[in-house]
Amino acid sequence: MKRYGPLIVVPGALAVGDPGRHHLRLTQDALLFREGAENRGIVAWDQVEKILLDVPTTRFRLPGLVGTVLLGALTFIALSDLGVDPDDGAVDVQIDGESTTVPLSRHHVGGYWAPTVDGAHKLLQHLIDHPEQRSLLARPESLLDVAARLARSGASGTSGS
Repeated sequence: MKRYGPLIVVPGALAVGDPGRHHLRLTQDALLFREGAENRGIVAWDQVEKILLDVPTTRFRLPGLVGTVLLGALTFIALSDLGVDPDDGAVDVQIDGESTTVPLSRHHVGGYWAPTVDGAHKLLQHLIDHPEQRSLLARPESLLDVAARLARSGASGTSGS
């Protein structure tokens, strides 16, 4: 599965967060609130005004790799599973003027590289502001490339939204 920061390609959609736990699933028609494979709510895109991720960020370029290697080494030394899971973040979705905050599970221990979160915010707002672009969710792999370009086009480490 292709991933860029908090965004990951899943069959037929783009997910925000860890698709095995709490995440958003973006389809051409709707935004789905999910906990693993279970739907917890569905909202039509035309009701969504803003999506803001509240996840830890870092300026370090490869946080997932280092976190995985470090955790693997500690687990090997301890000869057991340390039971360390990434803390959940949250996502705030503004729906018809009302704010809804739900948990958002992360992919790895440690923060996401700040420009990837910035790119995710820009991509999400672009999909909200340009309904005709949501058809790209049929090919979510290409959207990760768009998010990376959006992050590079002005990566300041803040969402700017």
